[in-house]
Amino acid sequence: MSGKMAPDAPLDRDEFRRWRDESDRALAAARLQADAGLSNWACFAAEQSAQLAVKALLHGAGRGPWGHDLVRLVEAAAAAGIDVPADAADAARRLSRHYIPARYPDAHPAGSPAAHYGRSDADEAVRDAERVLALVDGAWESLGG
Repeated sequence: MSGKMAPDAPLDRDEFRRWRDESDRALAAARLQADAGLSNWACFAAEQSAQLAVKALLHGAGRGPWGHDLVRLVEAAAAAGIDVPADAADAARRLSRHYIPARYPDAHPAGSPAAHYGRSDADEAVRDAERVLALVDGAWESLGG
């Protein structure tokens, strides 16, 4: 679907809520994993939280998102007329870097993913996810969701 999201466009509140609720669950998992010292998994869960939230917005607005690239999903929201502040776009870019290397041992030249992540990474990822979720919630409210 092309064009801008219109405030009077029919919204799919149930679909938004379905995706957005899972986003909250992924963020809760990220916090638990960070507290347990599982920093790489906390970073991945934070990325998933943001990805699910942006997909919630796009699904709710009838945009049918495809793919798992958080940067592209945020770009799709911006292309549809959602104002994406620079700090939210930066947060999405940082989070997108955790999609593969946080999980796969062969994503790094040596060592496990756990060896490449620490608590500060997990804390930053959780903050970044919170920023993206705030963007999504604000955008959804502005659409009348």
